[in-house]
Amino acid sequence: MKKEILLFWDMIKTNIFALLTIVISFLMPIKPLILIVGATIFLDTIFGVVRSLKNKEAITSRRLSRIVSKMVLYQSAIILFFCVEKYILNDIMISFGMVPLLLTKIVATMLIFVEVLSMMENYEMISGVDIWDKFKEVFRRTSQLKDNVKKII
Repeated sequence: MKKEILLFWDMIKTNIFALLTIVISFLMPIKPLILIVGATIFLDTIFGVVRSLKNKEAITSRRLSRIVSKMVLYQSAIILFFCVEKYILNDIMISFGMVPLLLTKIVATMLIFVEVLSMMENYEMISGVDIWDKFKEVFRRTSQLKDNVKKII
């Protein structure tokens, strides 16, 4: 009986490994997108924790559990749009000569943009510096420098 249980357990492990290999192989084309979105979620979490520490807010497990929810939701959205694009829209996208996985890349970019905005808000609360205003100021100075160079030439 013990030998049969061990044999059955080995069979289960082999099948689970095969299934995981198939899933990982299927997701390989979007691996960079999944990693980049995951990294931005992680960075946003770090900014949020620093902001909470600076403002002396409690860091609770409830608030930290939002990371898991966000990670699952964002990664699921990327995988869903990848599947839709691969199996439904692929022929249409190819006939127009579009970039491979364009829809999936757009979704990933929007998710990254949301996280970057959140990081900018957290940074502003931490330091009191609005990054967007600083960027506009640098752009204005660059334009002035360009105008000055034109005058000299």
